[in-house]
Amino acid sequence: MNVIAPSFILLPVIIAFVRRRFLSRAGKVLLFYLGLDAVVSLISSVLANYSIPNLPLYHIATLFETVILLYFFRVIFDNKHFREYINLLLVIVPALQILNTLLIQQINEFNSYALSLQSLLIIVLCFFYWWHYETDTSESWASVPLHWIISGIMLYFSSSFIVFTFSNLASVTLSKKALILLWNLHASLSIIMYVQMAIGIRKYH
Repeated sequence: MNVIAPSFILLPVIIAFVRRRFLSRAGKVLLFYLGLDAVVSLISSVLANYSIPNLPLYHIATLFETVILLYFFRVIFDNKHFREYINLLLVIVPALQILNTLLIQQINEFNSYALSLQSLLIIVLCFFYWWHYETDTSESWASVPLHWIISGIMLYFSSSFIVFTFSNLASVTLSKKALILLWNLHASLSIIMYVQMAIGIRKYH
């Protein structure tokens, strides 16, 4: 699963690259996010293969992924006030993640706090999307690219929030088999997210 799940990211990346001239601005931001995610997964696998610690990589990747995802939601929201709030979050959240690395969970520790904050924030933004963007009845649900993409993001980050928030507790209370099951479930949900992103990207015309 450690190899299968990351490889699924190639599905939306390839589709987005082939159909890049049809992508909206939000779709292009998403392609940038997926490209970064793919590079991080590749580097992480190479480091792990040579028994080199890859936790510093995730500290850096979490910071950049958070910024890209926040900008993604800033692009899709038309509401001026929402955009102003996201502009504020684009400053505050990365600063908190940097402080977490410097003061709490240092560069060679698993940055579960930063990842939990990222996941919670993305879940809230997904809720805002559904609250404000599910009122148009002129199109079917399945024909709207962002519906597929946001659904996949919300599903994955909901599971991520639970996993990352309780990861420290789980590491000392669960058996090795249970931990493997937990992370495999998390990886399976990432596959579902990539598939839904691929479907959403395919919907752009």
